[in-house]
Amino acid sequence: MNTRSSRVTTFALLCTGTVFALGAWTVAPKAREPSTAILAAQMQDQCDRMAGSPFDLGRNPAYAPVGIGEVDATAATACRIAYEATGNPRYAFQLGRALNKAEQADQAMNAYETAVKADYPAAKVNLGMLLGRIGDRDAEFKMYKEAAEAGNMLAAYNLGVSYRDGIGITPDATQAIHWFEEAAAHGDMTAAFNIGVIYDEGNQVTEDNQMAIAWYDVAAKGGNKDAMINLGLMYEAGEGIRVNREAAAELYAQAAALGDEFGANKLQQLQQAGVHLPEQAPEVSSLPQGFDMLVLAPNEVELPTTLKDI
Repeated sequence: MNTRSSRVTTFALLCTGTVFALGAWTVAPKAREPSTAILAAQMQDQCDRMAGSPFDLGRNPAYAPVGIGEVDATAATACRIAYEATGNPRYAFQLGRALNKAEQADQAMNAYETAVKADYPAAKVNLGMLLGRIGDRDAEFKMYKEAAEAGNMLAAYNLGVSYRDGIGITPDATQAIHWFEEAAAHGDMTAAFNIGVIYDEGNQVTEDNQMAIAWYDVAAKGGNKDAMINLGLMYEAGEGIRVNREAAAELYAQAAALGDEFGANKLQQLQQAGVHLPEQAPEVSSLPQGFDMLVLAPNEVELPTTLKDI
């Protein structure tokens, strides 16, 4: 099937720009003046509040997680003081995030390396990404694998991408599906979509429309608009399932509501052809299953032009 295929790769870090050197850190002596101790405690709270990652199992749960695009670059000062006062690798990791946001890539890498030396899984994910960007794919894979095996779900996703695309390892679809499943089980709907694509395209495993439909359905219900499009195409074309243009229209409408231009265009085409939106799209499991294949016309589906950050 000519699908909207996933070229989603490892999550993006903001690491372009000026490179700065970062000196070695040492943990400050335990004996401190009371005012210094109070300041250090305040800096710890600020670092956690401004730079805690949603993908870090060691994050301070007292504060809401902060996505990579929303990290406050001014958190670097707080996180540096917090780390120097405590030696806690969480603060070194969060310092790396803040430095990344400030486009101080070299210093960010040093901060991540400090946390990695303390075996901090979340830092391994970010360091792996930076190592990949400078061409060390083997080290990138190693970081993802160690972090994924320690339970980090972003690492599980990135490891799935690595096995799928052969980043630092020979491509292995079985392992890719395994790690995507781990990530999907913890709510990563891009991972669920990627499994659907693997079964749908049949390039790395035997093509299996039933499995593709099942995983697209999971991802679509979880809000993944690419899965909505691909599942809609399968309904519309009757690929692996009985033709149901109303269900396809509903899926296109859902994708369009999330800003998907292709979904909006497909919905308009169906409506012009007389297809009306149902009040509610039927569940995949409730529909008769068919196996009549229909190959879509070339170029019917536009591929995403940019990689997605996760």
